[in-house]
Amino acid sequence: MQILSTQYIKTLLPPRQDNSHKLTFGHVLNIAGSINYRGAAYLSSVAALRMGAGYVTLASSPGVCQSVSGLTPNIVMHPLLTRPIVYAKINPTMPESMSFGLQSIDTESIDVKALTQIHTLLEKASVITVGSGLSIAQSKDEYIASATQTSNMEIVEGNHGFFFALLGALQTRSQSMVFDADALNFMSHRLHQPPRQSNTPLLFPKNSIITPHPKELARLLNIDVAAIQADRVHYATKAAQQFRAVVVLKGHHSVISNGDSTFINPTGNNALAKAGTGDVLTGMIGGCCAQGMSPFNAACLGVFLHGLCGDLAASDVSNYCVLASDLIDYIPKAIKHLLTL
Repeated sequence: MQILSTQYIKTLLPPRQDNSHKLTFGHVLNIAGSINYRGAAYLSSVAALRMGAGYVTLASSPGVCQSVSGLTPNIVMHPLLTRPIVYAKINPTMPESMSFGLQSIDTESIDVKALTQIHTLLEKASVITVGSGLSIAQSKDEYIASATQTSNMEIVEGNHGFFFALLGALQTRSQSMVFDADALNFMSHRLHQPPRQSNTPLLFPKNSIITPHPKELARLLNIDVAAIQADRVHYATKAAQQFRAVVVLKGHHSVISNGDSTFINPTGNNALAKAGTGDVLTGMIGGCCAQGMSPFNAACLGVFLHGLCGDLAASDVSNYCVLASDLIDYIPKAIKHLLTL
């Protein structure tokens, strides 16, 4: 276990050659956002560009894409097919005019068929980031039991079905991938319950980076959060070995491990304890990967600079007042600060 040093971090900054174009610095495919978490899609997408990625595509529902495009002209939008509003028979004994009710209220849930829309993007992307605000585990659909008993419809909650199909498609891909938020909660569900649709286990693809906070890691390892917090280095390393992935255990002195090497991050403060800061981190790590960095080096650089953004922002506006969106503006300042040291 080592502390990330400024000198070491400076050696990780990817070079910026003059004879270049946008794809020289990589293409991030960000699969993020949902009806209640549109800001997460914005934060993770813009952060990747701020870190130096040359091109970012946001693949999400039409409503999320529209919202993000209204906030920035810098992201390429790829709206995905959504599931239709479903009406199902509530009570078969009632007259037709009275026995149907609205069963799906989330018009932004992504349809499983949307996977075909991103096939080409999966081929072209330098790095794939998944999960920021995607709302996989949270159901937006409420099906009445009597309706499900009289229907042959398959019930898929929120973006759960889409993510199941996506994860299957990612198993054989070789790009670096960053999984955050509900992508991790979905995997926790898969790991600790028998698979329904196949006997083939779904795992994190190779070259994966996962960015859990303590509760998310506790779910993944199926242990208590207190145990995680009592020995953060041990459990981050254990998870990296078990899932064959780079693990970023977020929190005070975030831990980065690939199972063999482990670093403690010295930057950051309690100003980062706000909603959305993890989405910024996902984008920053994705932006590093897009520029050709290894998953482990990308995680180290992204985490260090993310914490430094928090330190610089807190110095300017106090620990109380920093917003996740503020961090976007401090990425250039953090990089410039690092370059001048």
